[in-house]
Amino acid sequence: MKKNYIIGTRNSNLALKQCQLVKEKLQNKFPEVEFEIKEISTAGDRERDKKFSEINGEGIFVREIELALLAGEIDLAVHSFKDLPTELPEDLEVAAVIDRVNRHDVLAGAEKKLAELPEGARLGTGSLRRKSQLLAYRSDLEIVPIRGNIETRLKKIKTQNLDGVILAAAGLERLGLQDQITEYLSTEICLPSARQGAVAVEIRKESTELKKILKETEAQTTALEVWAEHAFLKEMKAGCHAPLAAEAVIEDQKLTLTAAAGELDGSRIIRRKVSTNDLNLNSVQKLGRKLAREIKAAGGAEILASLQNN
Repeated sequence: MKKNYIIGTRNSNLALKQCQLVKEKLQNKFPEVEFEIKEISTAGDRERDKKFSEINGEGIFVREIELALLAGEIDLAVHSFKDLPTELPEDLEVAAVIDRVNRHDVLAGAEKKLAELPEGARLGTGSLRRKSQLLAYRSDLEIVPIRGNIETRLKKIKTQNLDGVILAAAGLERLGLQDQITEYLSTEICLPSARQGAVAVEIRKESTELKKILKETEAQTTALEVWAEHAFLKEMKAGCHAPLAAEAVIEDQKLTLTAAAGELDGSRIIRRKVSTNDLNLNSVQKLGRKLAREIKAAGGAEILASLQNN
């Protein structure tokens, strides 16, 4: 077994926090192995003032890290799973889902809860999924596109005269910024993004020893939930920034997967749910693909096609 591995990650506060978490779990499990963190700047971090569509949003937080992985400059890469494209470079794979915290969305930095905000309230988010669902809940809201790390988005409440921002609970909780959370949003209002809150570790397919190490550290029940969501997203063939949502939950030995696709103006949300008691990887991925086909047939394909034409 190799005695030292280099872990690559984005150089944002949240990414480093997640990377440190993975390093500690691996170090505790394998004290005889050394793990070193290497920070890598990505296009998504450097070009924060542009919209995802202007910089080819798919993979903007992972490309440079994957290139370093392919070049052998790092041995493994730690990502927020929802940042990963559904199609990876041929020689790379996600070897493990190490951790997942709260997968829900929150209203942050607001003085009132979502239902109590004044008519025409301005909310910031860079997510088409959140925009679609928020407008379905309250069509009077003004959704303002914003980007940047969590700290930057919170500052934009003042600089862009917003009434609040919509963020992932996971990031705020990992950074210890729970005091900024005004309200955890019900999944009935805002179903989360597929894989939200999950930390994925990507490696070269040839790294068989490292894959064994990671599998021993993986959160197995969490991994099944996340892979069900991933299979849904991959079958939709729309990318991680499309107005799609998915949440899998395992309770009482049953996995329930709920997913949705929505028009950007909130005028239509297609939402479906499926379940299985067969808790193995192939079964939950098959369930995810089945649900994607159901949603596409119910109008999801039409919604995604209209996005591509705009």
